[in-house]
Amino acid sequence: MTFFFSLGERTAAGAKAHVLFSKLLKDEEMWALLQCDDVPEIFSHLVRSEGYGEALSTLVPQEVTRLQLEDRLKLLQPKRASSFLRYLTGARRRLLLAWMEREQAGALKTALRFVLTRHGDREAIRARISALPHTSLPFDLLLSSRDFQDFSDALRGTPYFQPLQEPLKRLAAGEQNLFSAEAAIDREVLVRLLEAAEALSAGERHSVMRLLGVRFDLLNISWTYRSLRYYDLTPEERVARLLPFRYRLHGDSLRKMARSGDLDEFWAILKTTVYGEAFEESPPAEEMVMDRDVRRYIRQTAYRVFRQGRPDLSTLFAYLTLLESEIRDLVTLIEDVRYDYDRRHAALFLARPLIPGGEVRWPW
Repeated sequence: MTFFFSLGERTAAGAKAHVLFSKLLKDEEMWALLQCDDVPEIFSHLVRSEGYGEALSTLVPQEVTRLQLEDRLKLLQPKRASSFLRYLTGARRRLLLAWMEREQAGALKTALRFVLTRHGDREAIRARISALPHTSLPFDLLLSSRDFQDFSDALRGTPYFQPLQEPLKRLAAGEQNLFSAEAAIDREVLVRLLEAAEALSAGERHSVMRLLGVRFDLLNISWTYRSLRYYDLTPEERVARLLPFRYRLHGDSLRKMARSGDLDEFWAILKTTVYGEAFEESPPAEEMVMDRDVRRYIRQTAYRVFRQGRPDLSTLFAYLTLLESEIRDLVTLIEDVRYDYDRRHAALFLARPLIPGGEVRWPW
């Protein structure tokens, strides 16, 4: 009985993922969006598309702003993920909820940023967060915090209270960047995601980790790169911030990267690893290039996993990863059009590797 129930869950979730995958934008559609003259024109394209029409249908075409469109697109990701919950039980459901927790973690970072800078409309931020499904943190209290002690008190009793104690003390003492706090939030979320994946049966765990494992490896690389480039951390501090998991990346290589004296040393080690082919020959002049290469590799991995077509959780998470990548590209594209950047240059920073005409140029 358990076997048939398990097979039914996998089949239902896999079938829904394939239907939704077919609604993702084609390469020629992405290129057409890059040629738009303004945000309303992008909106008019997207609202006619099968994958985005329903989510955007309540916006007024003549009045839609960049922020409104981006907010609605970003909200689609957790809502689509939430729609799969009814198909899953037990460890599979807990894994999907752990995946969705990343959205709440992002909202927590937004609340932290508001308390630090006091920039933005608090009520608008509150409304955007309240639209997220499955939030459990006291965001009303967090956004009303007078200082970081208030913020810490509001988190008491939540999973984020202990991991954020030290970063919040630093902020209260006058630290003006959120790197330590954001890294602590990311680490908490990803460790919980890893724990949820490890609770699956051996076969399903192996299948899902083909996708999640690459993400964990690349996040370790990305965090180490950012800490070297932008923050004054000791090698020991960089090592301590690494996620406690390795997939294809050897622990020795990662520790060597974390202990690098500069970016050139870091890059030389990175290029010797299994992920070296994903990056250019030398450290990029812009962080956007590093971010793009990480997102591209994750997208390519998800595409491979999805195309294998197995009726299991990996199909579901591959689809959600591809949707997440597409929406991130759309937000980048909207800003490129809004500020009238050169379209050919803008296309270079998308996770989807477009060239004129919408043809795909895959690196394999």
